[in-house]
Amino acid sequence: MISLFFLGILIFVLLWDFYFRKHWHKHLDVSLDFVQDYVYAGEQAHMTERIENRKRMMLPILEVAFHIRRELVFSDFENTSVSDYTYKRDIFALMGRQRVIRTLTLDCTKRGYYRIDQSQLTTFSLLHRRRFCAERPADTELYVYAKRADVSKILVACQRIIGDVQCARRLCEDPFAYASIREYTITDPMKAINWKASAKTGNLMVNTFDSTLMEKVMVYVDIEDKGILKYEYLVEESISVAASLCSRLLRQGMEVGIRVNAEEEEGKQPQGYIKPAGGRQQIAEIERMLARRKAEEAAAAFSSILTEPEEDAVLIVISKNAAENQEAIEKLCGKDRQGIWVVPFPRGEECMAKESDHVCIIGREVERT
Repeated sequence: MISLFFLGILIFVLLWDFYFRKHWHKHLDVSLDFVQDYVYAGEQAHMTERIENRKRMMLPILEVAFHIRRELVFSDFENTSVSDYTYKRDIFALMGRQRVIRTLTLDCTKRGYYRIDQSQLTTFSLLHRRRFCAERPADTELYVYAKRADVSKILVACQRIIGDVQCARRLCEDPFAYASIREYTITDPMKAINWKASAKTGNLMVNTFDSTLMEKVMVYVDIEDKGILKYEYLVEESISVAASLCSRLLRQGMEVGIRVNAEEEEGKQPQGYIKPAGGRQQIAEIERMLARRKAEEAAAAFSSILTEPEEDAVLIVISKNAAENQEAIEKLCGKDRQGIWVVPFPRGEECMAKESDHVCIIGREVERT
């Protein structure tokens, strides 16, 4: 009798293992989603982890694991390990037709593009005799934009150059760039007369317009760091300055473009170039392009992207490599136009860029990290 009892248990366990192996992963949904589309470096992001068991069979133990780049740090270190990636493993006990939703908090320590494309599921048979694994696709991404930098000094220099050019090109007026009203002169066209203002003052008054031919800015960013001693923090500072500067200029209504000396793949569209344009969409495109640039990735020579200056644009160059790029930057700006060169350098050292007549050099001390 006892032998039949144990035989029955053995048969039940074997049948259950067979049934469990065939059905445990069915009607089991796992989704991972970042709550935000983007955050800035140093801020926190949130991610929802949603597990739903839509069948009657319970899952006493279900491990959900995934990994992401180590620069995202989970605030809750439980079930988390860090090596080349950050590995997260959560354990659930799911009843039949049960849904569990958790919210995870992450500290975004570094600019970058972060993506999770799959998760791994693990469970065990009765009495933990066998282990079963499966994968679920995931499709969630997070942009960590470069941290904000103080660019007020650069903006002042940029506005001064734009103002000088507008005065020099006042003949090329933009009918959509209204400036002010003044008294009529015999050289003014009839279409410029402001009849309402003329009726109020009793004298003929005309509208004046600014020239917006040069209200366009092109930013060149150098991410090359090829020396024996690496200065990744200077590259990060260059990218932070570029992102903050582009955002501020675009919010002021200017057209802004950017070019980075990223290594391009042959036969493909340049990934380090965005042509000048305005609007909120341009801000997002520039921020995302800069977020994707990795400080450790191969970079083309900075001089290779300084050969064709953008027409009718104020040129702003951000490069820490003063000795190698001085000549190319001066040639880019030329003698008939002014440009701005921002030079990040380590605190306690001197800015190595030499003074130039047609290039405004702005040194920027950066704390060593």
